[in-house]
Amino acid sequence: MCTILLFVVSAFAKAQDCATLTSPNPLPVENELTWTDEGVAGGYTLMITDSGGVMSEIQRTPSQTFYRPAMGWPENETYTIIVGLREDPADPDPTTLCNAQTFTIGSITTLPGCNMITSPLDGTIDVPLTPLITWSYAPRATEYLLNIGTTLGGNDVLANQLITNGGLSFQITTPLAEGTLYYASVTPRNAVGEAVACNNDSTFTTLINASEVPECTMLNSPMNGEDNVAITPLLTWVPVANADGYRLTIGSSPTASDIVDDIDFGNVTSTFVVDFDEGIKYYVTVTPYNTAGDAIDCTQTCFTTTLGCGPYFDPITGETVDLNPQIILEDSYSFCNNDDPLQLSYTGVGEVFSWIQMVNGAALEISSTRNVTITESGTYRLDVITEVPIEEGIITCDSSHTFTVSVSEAPVIEDLNVSIQNLNVSINVAVSGIGDYEYSIVSPDGPYQDSPVFTNLGISDVEVFVRDRNGCGIDSASLNADIDLGFPKYFTPNGDGINDYWQVRGIVVRGETITRIEVYDRYGKRITSFSPRSMGWDGTFNGRRLLDAGFWYKAFTLSNQVLVGHFALRR
Repeated sequence: MCTILLFVVSAFAKAQDCATLTSPNPLPVENELTWTDEGVAGGYTLMITDSGGVMSEIQRTPSQTFYRPAMGWPENETYTIIVGLREDPADPDPTTLCNAQTFTIGSITTLPGCNMITSPLDGTIDVPLTPLITWSYAPRATEYLLNIGTTLGGNDVLANQLITNGGLSFQITTPLAEGTLYYASVTPRNAVGEAVACNNDSTFTTLINASEVPECTMLNSPMNGEDNVAITPLLTWVPVANADGYRLTIGSSPTASDIVDDIDFGNVTSTFVVDFDEGIKYYVTVTPYNTAGDAIDCTQTCFTTTLGCGPYFDPITGETVDLNPQIILEDSYSFCNNDDPLQLSYTGVGEVFSWIQMVNGAALEISSTRNVTITESGTYRLDVITEVPIEEGIITCDSSHTFTVSVSEAPVIEDLNVSIQNLNVSINVAVSGIGDYEYSIVSPDGPYQDSPVFTNLGISDVEVFVRDRNGCGIDSASLNADIDLGFPKYFTPNGDGINDYWQVRGIVVRGETITRIEVYDRYGKRITSFSPRSMGWDGTFNGRRLLDAGFWYKAFTLSNQVLVGHFALRR
């Protein structure tokens, strides 16, 4: 039978030379139609039209450059075929249509070949009483004779049932007898005659419909009411003679099915259940069934799992029992980068050890012994597994502990960033290093603060201390107020050639070598910066002469000191 289809091709699919037929013409009825492999990614769409104008559309994969109808080609028929090429695997429509080609089917001039029954397969049992009998295509066959009997070669059930038009199946509608062995055979035929010497007889046995529901059963392991059952037990139950299978329900209360909800385990009488919770009473119902129905009102049994690794309260001893490994480690560790790496050890019970470093969210094992050497900051975890013998056997207990490691180094004061506004000095301490630092302007012993910023200091000498909280070192730097005549208290940039520039007198002041000087107005705005070897400042800002006012300076020294003070501009 052919199906009439409407096929719509996208506007850009144009007919062209491609996909040429390679099969013989005329084509024998049992042969496959073949064509050239065009290497397309999506496959092929065949549009085959018979002499009556009926078109069939067939989809083929990229590797399927062949096609034959399931029931073979009808003899003496002429077809026109258009092969469509599908470039896109996700697009069912062809992107290219090949030119139409014509082929014919030859005449049948020889007997058909043999075939086999495909369902029920030979030797199948428990076959339904109204089965569908199917068989494979026999070359050159146009019809088939089906025989079914209760003896080899017999046809007392179905005699010479003719299936025409090359059909490959037959539905039994009259129920067969229960529990009976049947013999089936299919004989291919065509106009020349019947196939010969075909050994294709097949046997099958029908099922037996039970007339009564099975009796109930119950667990025989674990026993009803048993305690200290392993958390992964083997459940077994008593077999029932006429049961086709068993359904299992397990709950954490007599009315619950939260663990296993009426699951069909088939015709078996045991199963493992993995990882029950510890110290819980479970309720189990096993329900046998057959074709007549389920067993009725089957007795529920219960058991209680072992308390396991704990911790749990032992009512006999009155103590808390915890069989898990006890990991005694700190939550955090630190060490200095110029000291030896951090060495940690686990001395408790255990057989399996795993020290883990967390790297970008992934767990990397760095040691599988009791000891570990850590050389860098990060988050770490120790996993310990131990096997504990109990009355019911061996249980596995495990523990984990996560901790952090910080690697520190001594601080280095890179700069004292000074801000001056309205006679108030603020310092922001710039520090380099990988430690956890704290700051003080009182003494090396503190008190210390978390912030590197100090405010409202006034004009006075200040010594800043920075130390690592993990004891890896301390650094200090001084901020000195000007009490030296090396810095003029005023200058008069009026163009008379006298005192027209403000500059330090000499490069060395108070034993410190000046490297750079910065000038600020009273509001803390930086006006200029210059070298002590230059002319100095001429009292202008962006080319504009400033009016009489007071100004602040910061003088930076070679030894990382900062000298501060103020002076006046007088016109």
